[in-house]
Amino acid sequence: MKKLIFTLTALSLASLSFAQDYGFGDSMGSDDFGGGFEEESTPSVTITGEVGASARAWIGTENEESGLYDTKGYDGIYDVSKTDIESDAYANVELNYEGDYTSANLKLKLDSSTLKDHPEDVIDEVYATGSFKDGRFQLKAGKIKEVWGKGDKVHVLDNFNANDYSDFIFPDYIDRRIGEVMFKATANLSWDYNLKLEGIYTPWMTPDRFAANGKLVPNAQRNVTNAVSTYATAGLQAYILALEQARLTAATASALEAEATAAGCFDQTNSNFLNKDGTSDAYAALAKMVETADNAGYLEDYYNKNTVYTNAYTAVITAGGNEATAAATATAAATAAAAAAYKEYLTDYVSNALTNYTLALSNASALSSDSSSLYPDSYSLRYGQAGLRLTGTFGGFDWGTSYYYGHYKQPSFNARKLESYIAKYLVGESADESEKFLQYDQLQVFGLEAAFVLWKFNTRWEFAYNMTEDYDGDNPAVHNNSIAWVGGFDIDLPIHNLNLNVQETGTYILKGDKIKDSLFRSYDVDNNTDDKFTRNKLIVLLSDKFLNEKLTIECQGIWGIENKEFVVVPKIEYNVSEGLSLTARGAYMYSNNENGEFYNFTADSENHDKAFFELSAKYQF
Repeated sequence: MKKLIFTLTALSLASLSFAQDYGFGDSMGSDDFGGGFEEESTPSVTITGEVGASARAWIGTENEESGLYDTKGYDGIYDVSKTDIESDAYANVELNYEGDYTSANLKLKLDSSTLKDHPEDVIDEVYATGSFKDGRFQLKAGKIKEVWGKGDKVHVLDNFNANDYSDFIFPDYIDRRIGEVMFKATANLSWDYNLKLEGIYTPWMTPDRFAANGKLVPNAQRNVTNAVSTYATAGLQAYILALEQARLTAATASALEAEATAAGCFDQTNSNFLNKDGTSDAYAALAKMVETADNAGYLEDYYNKNTVYTNAYTAVITAGGNEATAAATATAAATAAAAAAYKEYLTDYVSNALTNYTLALSNASALSSDSSSLYPDSYSLRYGQAGLRLTGTFGGFDWGTSYYYGHYKQPSFNARKLESYIAKYLVGESADESEKFLQYDQLQVFGLEAAFVLWKFNTRWEFAYNMTEDYDGDNPAVHNNSIAWVGGFDIDLPIHNLNLNVQETGTYILKGDKIKDSLFRSYDVDNNTDDKFTRNKLIVLLSDKFLNEKLTIECQGIWGIENKEFVVVPKIEYNVSEGLSLTARGAYMYSNNENGEFYNFTADSENHDKAFFELSAKYQF
């Protein structure tokens, strides 16, 4: 799939160009085609980019008694023994080619996380565009980040691209989006009303990503890992018991054979019962074990009882013996053959039990390291995405409506499939996608969006109806239908250069009463132990500029209303000279409610909080 990007965008491009939107302006309905594709006298090629480095110090350490992360009792940033330091350097380069009716764009992202964990995303975006019929129609294809909706870096309608939450929400919105291979067609229906119809199709879906290690590993991910480990351990126990039973049976048979031989009832060398009426307890016990295995059919692959009996019987009769002697001789021969077969069976019994245990142990280990064994394969046509969006402007009112068909990009957990799937996986059997206990719910989104100026407020609005296959709300493994929204504004305050940006976003789960009344409530993917099926967040950004706008000071706060959780991110950025900037920022996160969104990142903390301080430098060219 990753290699397809190259062939997809090779498209007879004479030149490629790199240009990265480091500022990101997805609000107020910006689009890729600006004022259309007007003819230029000569094609142009531009190269831009950014290089930088950062160092982050996590404030706190692990509590030795509880084993949890602890921000209290911290002695200071110079106490290296209690400070986890993270550092990285990066380079982003963008090459952009603009022709008369065509353009091409390539963006490269080079940092340690991308190079190590997701090398396919070194190509952050790469696409070609073409304009037809005097700019009324455009086609665009490649690996693209596409933004739908009018919100300012907060959306409920922007569904095509996944998020990379490896650094939670601390990177800028567009920087944490993951490029997706897609095809886009745009028809400009009216220049006067900026009426535009967009259609998008992607052949597969990239799911959201989360940190695999470090301070920002989600608690939900740990819970899944622990559940898998618990069930895998329980499944292994059955193989351990089977191996112990096989070894115990073999050891018992060997001991009884030795006793029977010493009592003169058994020829150990030839595995013959010399006296079928022997009175030795060991002989009787061994004979019973052989008989039981024989009657259960365990020895069928080692000898044919009827053939042995018939041959021995026939031999006696042929030699002139009577029927009674022939029957006794044949029975003795069959018994001796059964004893010999039993020894072979026990050898294979132990060997097979050991092989099964070793295989199960290996598969159990693979469960934790091979995510493809747990998660559905989203890089398939089944997870293709499609959507339509109609936008326009009327009297200073920017509006839009859209439809999206695809899947949730974070998996749902089906507890009822967990045990059966692991049991099947441990024995090395392949499982169908439908048998996996993690799944990406089918999703359709019907959306409305708007942006307009009200007095001095630049307002933005989005509304979404999210429809899944659980229309009745009674399937615990599938998300209920829901509605979601974004509403906000920004305003320049009459104090210095102060700007205030406020947005409120939320979700309401429909038919929450079906969840509360369900016998499987604790397994429901939408369950809320507080019986609250709304989730609202207030996002506030206050910023100001000083020294002829060379110095920017801002502070962002996110308040999770129902769950009383919050994140505060203060930041100071100074433009030292043209293109060169130094930044100092910090973050403090608190969440003590398991229903909260931020609890995923504070559950492993002694005080349900985390904090860091970061210094960085960047140069843009």
